[in-house]
Amino acid sequence: ALWTLETVLIHALKLLHPYMPFITEEIYQTLKEAAGATDLEESIMISSWPLYDEGWNFEQDEKAIETIKEAVRGIRNLRAQRNVAPSRKVKVYVVSDKEETLQIFRKAQLFFESLACASLSSCQMNRDGIDEKALSIVTPEATLYIPLEDLVDLAAEKERLKREQERLQKELDRSKKMLSNERFLAKAPESKIAEEKEKQRKYEQTYAQVCERLAQIEK
Repeated sequence: ALWTLETVLIHALKLLHPYMPFITEEIYQTLKEAAGATDLEESIMISSWPLYDEGWNFEQDEKAIETIKEAVRGIRNLRAQRNVAPSRKVKVYVVSDKEETLQIFRKAQLFFESLACASLSSCQMNRDGIDEKALSIVTPEATLYIPLEDLVDLAAEKERLKREQERLQKELDRSKKMLSNERFLAKAPESKIAEEKEKQRKYEQTYAQVCERLAQIEK
């Protein structure tokens, strides 16, 4: 890690030197002395220009990092959608038809679990043995499954959704009644009617989402 840091910094200084000669020379000399580097030229002015090295092209490592990043991002987004505390640990099942992808998660398990606040339960080629109620997170390389009970208290969530369902039904009934009232339609400004129609559309959309989530829990 220190070698990488030193190499990147030295190369960056060389690239900047034509535009910032004095400060880059100063940093170069300080770094050379602090690191005790004997393989560096006496001055940055006479050092060789950085050349591309194919050996520093870590495509597989970059792909692995992106795979883990996508998975962590998906889990964090799901937490936000479900109002789940970031500190609440969840079980994660990784499914992919590529053994290479499964190996990425196995090798980066500690890193992944720390960033996602998760416990990697298994890495497998299919969904066998995973609860049907588990919520899925689809990434370019894999599908992650999290048991619903890890995200919410099922009994409490069921009651909350039922209350929300009742509230939305009342709002829908009120909106439908208003929009079917001929006196309201005849006297109300167009903007008010349009506003009420938009409210009804949103209520219907939210009601459908609540019903879908309730059906998932009651399976």
